[in-house]
Amino acid sequence: MTKTSKHISIIGLGNISSYLCKTLQKYRVEISGVTNNKNRTEILSKLGVTVYKKNEILKSIELADSMIITAPPDSNGCPIINNYGSDIIKSNISWLGYLSSTSVYGDHSGEVIDEDTHLKPFEETALNRLKAENEVLKLASTSSINTEIFRVSGIYGPENNLLRRILSDKMLIINKQNHYFNRIHVSDIARVLGEASYYARNNGIVNLSDDLPASQLDVIKYAYDLLNLKIPKVEEYENIKHTLKPSIIRFWENNRKVNNNLLKNRYGPLIYPSYKEGLKCIYNLLIKN
Repeated sequence: MTKTSKHISIIGLGNISSYLCKTLQKYRVEISGVTNNKNRTEILSKLGVTVYKKNEILKSIELADSMIITAPPDSNGCPIINNYGSDIIKSNISWLGYLSSTSVYGDHSGEVIDEDTHLKPFEETALNRLKAENEVLKLASTSSINTEIFRVSGIYGPENNLLRRILSDKMLIINKQNHYFNRIHVSDIARVLGEASYYARNNGIVNLSDDLPASQLDVIKYAYDLLNLKIPKVEEYENIKHTLKPSIIRFWENNRKVNNNLLKNRYGPLIYPSYKEGLKCIYNLLIKN
């Protein structure tokens, strides 16, 4: 049978998968992916995505012209590269995209960082991501596959955002002086990955992040203003640090401003350049519903 369209495989159909698959459909490509999640399988199958279980990963690899790995790393690095690296090299895949995290940069005391900044991760998940990145780059060096690593900032979107947390009354509002972080809207992730995987022409590492590093308190204040609600008591980080979970402490102990110039040079301006545009759009969706 003659192949008539490009096939893009997504190894790890997670929280961004619906947005990503809908974006890829605009390119009129065939899409397959891997998950054991029954609900997600049902939703994506209705969109026309061929969904395989985790023990059928090789089937998706064998179909692919481009492949996106969103599956998280483990203590050994990237399980997809470790278990299927030779199969990927032997396949028809010409472009590989790997989703990592800006956590690999570690703490830079609020300084601006870019793709060339020294990496100093200190938490286990960030160390695992860096190990996975190195394995992906090693595979790229031994093959002719164009390989792009996307270091993703904090993801938000219509299903996971500050507005919903405020309305559910599950907000602990914390302030830490001169603490900054970036985020990225799920629609921007989908748009960038769609273009990257379809044209399959880029290599290297790129920060997938918004234009505006901001403090958590600035973002929260904007969210409360949108909802026309009064912001409750703000707790100072140093005063309550001893009461927080380790995962929350890790967030506050990382402080950096992510430069995304390379991203925009490659893929153009973002749909939601900052949290303001993103939250405003989510707010408009909420009030319609």
